[in-house]
Amino acid sequence: MQENVRPTFLPLTSQHSVVLTWLLNSLGGILLAGLFFLLACLPFLVSRDSEVRIIVGLIFYPLWAYALYRFIRYIKNKMAGAIRNIRIDEKGIHFDKKKGNTVHIPYDLLGPSSRSTPYDVYLVPVNKTQHLAFGLQGVETTLVFDGSDIGSVSYIKNGRALRAKFIEGIARFRPDLTIDPAVFKAFSIHPQKFTFDGKQYRKHVLQGLLMLVGLLALGCLITLLLTLF
Repeated sequence: MQENVRPTFLPLTSQHSVVLTWLLNSLGGILLAGLFFLLACLPFLVSRDSEVRIIVGLIFYPLWAYALYRFIRYIKNKMAGAIRNIRIDEKGIHFDKKKGNTVHIPYDLLGPSSRSTPYDVYLVPVNKTQHLAFGLQGVETTLVFDGSDIGSVSYIKNGRALRAKFIEGIARFRPDLTIDPAVFKAFSIHPQKFTFDGKQYRKHVLQGLLMLVGLLALGCLITLLLTLF
């Protein structure tokens, strides 16, 4: 088991980036507005015949209005459960929701999950990314510490530090649980200090960029060879 060298466990709270929050929300709003405008104009684009436009409009616009209504309801329900803040302390992790309630995941409830794995805290692939997973009262649970899995009101800029702090809390308060060593490598966490290792993270990013550049170069080379021969 990893040894925690810190004498005390200091709580950590999420930090928000006003600039990135504004940019992401603005970009999302512009894209959605453009999509809705394009769909609203669709009957006028399918034909120049006014009769055809009327027939298509009579069929399309009720469906479009219903789809828009369902989408707005989905967004409202999603945002009702969105998080405003994430706190990690000696009891566990706490998600303060937009509607005023708080969801708690205490260390005491963590344990093995139903998945067959030699570790209690491990990685699971979700949409080509790795998520931290563990058992919560026997049920496999995953967490994303920037709030994107729940829907965040604002962009959380210290999500990696929050994840490292949560793993530190598990190691300190639940030493009976085993943590997959791959967790530390995947999330660039120092295995003894339980801090986010920015140097290792930048190394991973650089390796990924070099691999991408190499694949692009190989693809261009193959295309050139096929053209010549």
